[in-house]
Amino acid sequence: MLVMLALPAVMACYYHGLAALRLILICMASAVLLEISGAFLMRCPRDLRDLSALFIGAAIPLMLPVSIPARIAVTGVAFGILAVKLPLGGTFSAPFVPAAAGFAFISICWPAAVFSYPLAGTGGAVEGESLARMLSQGTSIRPNTINVFDILIGNVPGPMGAACIIVLLGSMAFMLLRNPRAIVNVLSFLGVCATMAALFPRIYGGLRLLSLMMELCSGLLVFAALFLLTDPATSPKKLYRRAMYGAMTAVICMLLRRFGRFEESVCFAVLISNAIWPQIERWLKRALKEHEKKRKEASVTDKEAVSDA
Repeated sequence: MLVMLALPAVMACYYHGLAALRLILICMASAVLLEISGAFLMRCPRDLRDLSALFIGAAIPLMLPVSIPARIAVTGVAFGILAVKLPLGGTFSAPFVPAAAGFAFISICWPAAVFSYPLAGTGGAVEGESLARMLSQGTSIRPNTINVFDILIGNVPGPMGAACIIVLLGSMAFMLLRNPRAIVNVLSFLGVCATMAALFPRIYGGLRLLSLMMELCSGLLVFAALFLLTDPATSPKKLYRRAMYGAMTAVICMLLRRFGRFEESVCFAVLISNAIWPQIERWLKRALKEHEKKRKEASVTDKEAVSDA
């Protein structure tokens, strides 16, 4: 996952310079210190060798604008590690995705700072209008070739590590090679999001193809699908359940995007799915047990009938 994060981190540094690199390094260093000190104070086991602290420290700043104060980004990292990861079981047992929880926390506390995106190449000095904000306001860009190309390469206002769709597709290709089971989560999530975007466009004039492109390329949609929805502690193990989990999260995400308070709600959708999915897993297991029981009873009845005959 850290290797996959390296690609969007490079693009963030390309568009925003040393400010992006400084923010990422501060958050990663803070994550390691918080992991060590938090585990010591809470008297819970820690293992820095799984690099999950570094992942949280890198993922959260990449979901934020480069202009955000470092203290806010570090607060998100601290919440993810000290309030979610360590006290709730650690890397492979926490019921919620720590990076999503950290982002959601600072989104509620400092929404103006979290959703104010500067233009690329301005060093954070000039604020622009993100695709997610355009969609939330029912507006859109003119669908010409130059704008589409700018969107794909990330030359638009947005989260510094999630704007370049081409680079995220490269990370997806790497995931396909290293962890092909996780792609089921990603594809089911993006597929349902694309379907809902086409059926219920949020742009003026109702252009379905443009709506689909803007929804998939805006905000943290693809980034969250790759790096949050595939969390090993919260993701189901069986393939069909992975598909159900991704589809459910997509429906929640698109509903929150349309009716929610914030222009970007995918992290909240991930957390809601984290809370709901364990109960769905119990329902599925119960249904499978009942089906297996009925199948065995039917098999015994058929054998008795054959014996009587």
